[in-house]
Amino acid sequence: MTIEFIHTRPAMAVELLRDAAGVQPPPFATATVEAVDCTQLAPVEFRADSVVVLRDAKGTALLALIVEVQNRHDARKRFSWPVYATTLRARLQCATALMVICPDPAVARWCEQAIGLGPSGTITPLAVHPDRIPLITDPNRARACPELAMLSALAHAERPECRPALEAMVSAMDTLDEDRVKLYLNYVFDALPSVARKHLEEIVTIAGDKSDKYEAAARQYLSHWVEQGRKEGLAEGLAEGLAKGEAESILAVLDARGLEISPDAHDRITRCEDPALLKTWVRRAAIVNSTDEIFT
Repeated sequence: MTIEFIHTRPAMAVELLRDAAGVQPPPFATATVEAVDCTQLAPVEFRADSVVVLRDAKGTALLALIVEVQNRHDARKRFSWPVYATTLRARLQCATALMVICPDPAVARWCEQAIGLGPSGTITPLAVHPDRIPLITDPNRARACPELAMLSALAHAERPECRPALEAMVSAMDTLDEDRVKLYLNYVFDALPSVARKHLEEIVTIAGDKSDKYEAAARQYLSHWVEQGRKEGLAEGLAEGLAKGEAESILAVLDARGLEISPDAHDRITRCEDPALLKTWVRRAAIVNSTDEIFT
């Protein structure tokens, strides 16, 4: 969802450029998402994932920031990315930067390799991966860019500082409308590992006591997970019931045939949870000469 965040909050792209890619943007008055078409009069269409343009108070373009999301190696990008940068530079007549967001650090290392254009020079993408996203635990900083605070909490979900990052993220939700709060929190809840999710449950529950905005989000989240747990519980209960029924059938057949059932055999049959194995034992119970033979 990184690109969706940038579409709604282009300042996030500037934050990533500065804090994750280590590039200081020029002073600017506005940051807007603009046309992603990087095609000139050519038979091939080139479209970036997102383009954020920084402009001064007069509307003059200062920097065009191309944002791409890359999940895997793709050699074709080494040819299309320079087109994005050079075409936008010519069209807007300003500096350009190509920032590639990579969930996988190994892919990021590939992305940030310089792209040789021939004797005339190179273009070097700026790669951002979770390890480069800043850890945000300051609520004021989180409020300045809630989307970046959310990415920070996800990127550092397994670090000891996870809870302060989540608290800062939740505090930043004060700046958003209720629908966006529910959207973002549900996204984070689904993406977090179990331990971090427990922390967020506690934080949102506490926040819900103070704000209807968080109470609605917490209610939506909890109803989703309660329903999920109910379905999983029903499935688990059904499987346990079927296994218990198969085990009772095996014991009943062996008993009807007058075969001795040792305590060890009884325990092995009743403890088995493998449906396929239990079905095999049911068939064998009708033909074996001793209980132990059903296990061979």
